[in-house]
Amino acid sequence: MNSQGVMATREAADEAVRSTCDDASTCKRFASSQGYWRDPYIQHFVRSLGERKAPEINRGRRLLLLLWLLTNPGCGPDRYYARVRGVNTLLDAFVRRTQCNCQIINLGAGLDTTFWRLKDENLMPKKYFEVDFPTIVARKIHNIK
Repeated sequence: MNSQGVMATREAADEAVRSTCDDASTCKRFASSQGYWRDPYIQHFVRSLGERKAPEINRGRRLLLLLWLLTNPGCGPDRYYARVRGVNTLLDAFVRRTQCNCQIINLGAGLDTTFWRLKDENLMPKKYFEVDFPTIVARKIHNIK
């Protein structure tokens, strides 16, 4: 494959990764609106709920729902919730264990609102960095302003 073909393939792969930002943000906005967790900041990055929702939220299998309700009362049955809850739990434990004397590097941050959640919960690390594609970072900065 020539260098132009490699660049085109790389650009297509990058675009696929960049598109996950919108998917994740839409899922987070929907989950927050349904009470899965509280996120007062996501509305500033995703304006409308739209009709796009995570399939696990809409079409959870009854057995999975039953297992979740039995083992986690009050928790939603979707895997996205479990992922967000798991990452938040580990992150909070790490920041508490270090007494906020740490740094967090959020790779592929997208339109993530973790910085504000940590700030609201008095769990700000000494340093907090977000890394993503320049177009995603520019979009986030625009929304913040």
